[in-house]
Amino acid sequence: AGSCCRHPHRIASHRAAPRRPAMSASKEVFKLLEQALEKDGEKLVSLFKGVVLFKIDGEEFLVDLKHGKGKLFIGGGDLKPDVTLTTTDDVFVKMASGKINPQMAFIQGKLKISGNIALSMKLTPVLKAAQPGAKL
Repeated sequence: AGSCCRHPHRIASHRAAPRRPAMSASKEVFKLLEQALEKDGEKLVSLFKGVVLFKIDGEEFLVDLKHGKGKLFIGGGDLKPDVTLTTTDDVFVKMASGKINPQMAFIQGKLKISGNIALSMKLTPVLKAAQPGAKL
């Protein structure tokens, strides 16, 4: 009975572990997006023309793609979002890497969109800009 008790705890800890690196993967995407804004912000702003709020596993990332060269606010910001996207870290990273497109994620119920849904259709080039070595 003693060995039986230890086994489930090991499995539970293995299941819980992957959530930590996943969140850092999401933050990594936003770091790359921030670099893209520094480099090609005006172009991204002209493509998107809006403010998007990403709610990812309870954390907020506000991306201003409406003013100047754009700006990223981690933890939300003072701007009112035109569109809000709520998803999990895993789905966000897959969208950013091109493994799933935002429309598919929405249809499959993996992505919730509120506000200007038409604006969310313009997200693909913005997410593409956050990929390593992206060129606009």
